[in-house]
Amino acid sequence: MDYSTLPPFSDTLEDKRLTNAGVAPPKVSVIITNYNYSHYIIDALRSVAHQSYSKWECIIVDDCSSDDSIDKIHSFIEESSTHSKKFKLIERNQNGGQMVAFMQGLNASIGPFVMMLDSDDLLLEDFLETHIYYHLRSYPVAFTSSNQYQINGDGAVISGDHADLQAKGELQYISNATFQKGYWIWATASSMVFRSDILKLIMPSNGAPFSICADYYMAHFANLIGNSMLIPTIHGCYRRHGKNNFGSHPVLGGINSVGDLAKHPPQDDFRKAIVNHIIENFKTFQAILTPNGLIFFFFRLLYLREFMNLVDKHRDLFPGSKIKYLKGYLNFRSKRLRTPTPFKKTKFNFIDRKDQNNA
Repeated sequence: MDYSTLPPFSDTLEDKRLTNAGVAPPKVSVIITNYNYSHYIIDALRSVAHQSYSKWECIIVDDCSSDDSIDKIHSFIEESSTHSKKFKLIERNQNGGQMVAFMQGLNASIGPFVMMLDSDDLLLEDFLETHIYYHLRSYPVAFTSSNQYQINGDGAVISGDHADLQAKGELQYISNATFQKGYWIWATASSMVFRSDILKLIMPSNGAPFSICADYYMAHFANLIGNSMLIPTIHGCYRRHGKNNFGSHPVLGGINSVGDLAKHPPQDDFRKAIVNHIIENFKTFQAILTPNGLIFFFFRLLYLREFMNLVDKHRDLFPGSKIKYLKGYLNFRSKRLRTPTPFKKTKFNFIDRKDQNNA
């Protein structure tokens, strides 16, 4: 066999052997949560309809809007003859916040990959194609995050970069993260594509603890379990119109002025929510991460006193010797302290798809 005729290892979407074997590309579920954003929602829907990657569904969850969002959404779907069957509108009868609305959309989705598109943001036409390409090209990750243009309320470009994304011009694989202290290295929720299974595993079953900044919970929890990848190229637009739930500050230049941190839920609230969810679903997480892997997970999440208090409180779940747990934690943390940053970055050689195809 002439192996030189095979596609590159990373070019999964163009591997004709999969097509010949009857294997289909994965579907992406785009979930748009909307609340009184009738001025922007149609632009968001149109950006989904224009995707170069055709295997998608779009679930719009309207969180009890009081403006004319519903009428506009219905009109768009009716007029979108080509893609009308790909759009589904869920109308909530009670406002529950971003996380509740997203969870309802997630429960209605069928794609193995899913993204949360804010109704005031936009996707560029190659967004889904690019994210699926990188999800399938190498190491599996829980989610990917790409760079974004920033636009204003009128749709004009005001920045050619989203400063939150710490890709630094290269594809970055984020692993071995710890979460005792807060940090943010990704762009916004609208820049991310998750594996749906990771979200279904980590989303709280007893309601949503965060009405804003739900992506902070989702990104950190998912990254702790399955790692993430930063894509340095731009494939979407984040809109700053002054009334964003969190990132409402204007772009001021060199200062990465995103939003009012006084509105951001405290770091410890997110860690507590993660711990509570794992304890409530202990057997599931232990089976997935392995018993030792779950212990190491807590080492990356909790301070020593917090972890030992957790052991004392749940001796039925942590039956081992407390001395052994203590030594294990100290040994683990001594190794982690040699890493100067809260995450470890592994660099890939980044090759633009267009350049690769033209080579």
